Amino acid sequence: MGYMMILWIILVTVVTVYYLNIPPPDLSPRLKTWYKKGNFMKYKEFDIFYIDEDGILTDDSTLLLIHGFPTSSHDWIKILDDMKEQYSRIIIPDMLGFGFTDKPKQYDYLITEQADILEAVLKSLSVKDVHIMSHDYGDTVALELLHRHNTGSGYMQVNSLCMLNGGLFQETYYPRLIQKALLVPVLGDLLSHLSFYGSLKRGLGSTFGPKTQPSETDMRDFYTVLRYKEGNVVMSRLIHYITQRNENKERWVGALQKTKVPVHMIYGPADPVNPPVFVDHYKKVVPNPHIEVLPIDIGHYPQWEYPNGVVSSYLQFLETIKDD
Repeated sequence: MGYMMILWIILVTVVTVYYLNIPPPDLSPRLKTWYKKGNFMKYKEFDIFYIDEDGILTDDSTLLLIHGFPTSSHDWIKILDDMKEQYSRIIIPDMLGFGFTDKPKQYDYLITEQADILEAVLKSLSVKDVHIMSHDYGDTVALELLHRHNTGSGYMQVNSLCMLNGGLFQETYYPRLIQKALLVPVLGDLLSHLSFYGSLKRGLGSTFGPKTQPSETDMRDFYTVLRYKEGNVVMSRLIHYITQRNENKERWVGALQKTKVPVHMIYGPADPVNPPVFVDHYKKVVPNPHIEVLPIDIGHYPQWEYPNGVVSSYLQFLETIKDD
């Protein structure tokens, strides 16, 4: 073995050991407050975190908020107060592998099981009828729930669905380089273990609009929640939702095409993962499409980048439901 090869092996080993021993950051005051709002439900042997927040109305209406990849329920904090004015109850879970929920390392994360978990959360709270708002990865979970609603095979009654910037169609989905790398056997596991703040800041930041970048405080919170319970280590397993979307296209895109449930899409066009070709494809594929395209500078996280616009679009959608 050559001298340079030995040096490279030593360097890689040292770097790996170093990153594996970086302690996770402490929760910020904002994250501590979010955590204290929540409760845990046992699913199998796993602790599932969720927030069950009272709204202002008294009509028993419930909104289920489903977050995206690789973040958490905390993504919804900027629109929560506005949503509380529209419902009597808001339920906000962290799915398995995300947020404050358990993150088993040697585990096959399936979209169908994420839907099972959300059904279990609602069942434990004696909630059956819901409106759903979802984002990114959460859109795919929501489509699985919609499929179950359409076919009568699920627990919950879906009264409406509002999606934000999800990669619904493989034809218009452009995963980032890091996402592609995470899918590669061995390499993906290594990259997950070597995840650090700088890499998250560059990768996640690139999905936001150029004028709506998260503050340093925001980005630190995203990173802290990712590192909680060593969540970075399971990214290479969670990322296989991309292949699951391709394998279940007929089931999930079909649910969108066949449903009688009112559906609305709120879309930020400065999204490199789902660029503007998404809009024409959505209108082509979805019957009677109901979609609002936000201002050109809004990217992949509209609820974080442009919360007032998301709320306004959603309220208009709710008005159309009432009219119907």
